[in-house]
Amino acid sequence: MSLLRHRTLWILFVLISIAQPLLAQTTQGVTEPDPLKAIALLRGELIDSFNKRDIDRLVSNLDPDVIVTWQNGEVCRGPQAVRDYYNRMIAGPDPVVVNFSSDPVVADRHVYGDWAISWGNLHDQYELKDGDKFTLNSLFTATIARRGDAWKVVSFHASINAFDNPILGIVAKKSAVWSGIIAAIVGVIVGVVAGRILGRRKPGAPQ
Repeated sequence: MSLLRHRTLWILFVLISIAQPLLAQTTQGVTEPDPLKAIALLRGELIDSFNKRDIDRLVSNLDPDVIVTWQNGEVCRGPQAVRDYYNRMIAGPDPVVVNFSSDPVVADRHVYGDWAISWGNLHDQYELKDGDKFTLNSLFTATIARRGDAWKVVSFHASINAFDNPILGIVAKKSAVWSGIIAAIVGVIVGVVAGRILGRRKPGAPQ
C-alpha cells in the first residue's frame, strides 16, 4: 500500500469516526429519562434545527404519526408531509419565505408521566420573497410523548389572530396601492377618451 493511499484511508477513518456521533445525535432523538429535562432538551433541538434550516434534524424529532397545523391552516400528517411543506414554502425553487427565525416562550405546560403539553408564543419573524418583513407572534400548542426511549413531538398547532395581524396590514397596504394605480389608469383613459371626443367636434358646433 502506498503512503498516499495509507494517508487517504486514515483521513477517511478519522472523518467517519467524527461523523458517526453527529449522525447519532441528529437521528437518535432526546432520550433523557426525566420528563422536564427531556422537554427542555427537545425544545432546544427543535428551535436550533428550525433556525438553522436543518430539516433532517427537525423531522427526526417528530413522531411517525405527528399532526402539524400551520398558520395558513394547512395540516400535515407524518414527517414526510412536514418535509414537503418545508420544501415548498422555504427550500424549493420558488419559496414563499426567504428568511425566518423563532424564539418560542412557553407560557405553561402540563406533564402527565410520558406525555406533556406545552403552549405559548413562537415570537416568529418572516421575510417573504417580495421583501415584506413581519413578526407574527404565533400562539402554539405542542404535545410530546415518550416513544420507546426517545421523546417525540406528536402534535403541533400554530395560529394567529385572524382579525389583527401583520399580514392583514400588508394586504391592506398593497390593496391601497393597487387601488391608487387603477384609479390613475382609469383617470388617464377617461381623459384621453374625453379629449378625443371633444377634439372631433367641429368649431362652432353647438355645445
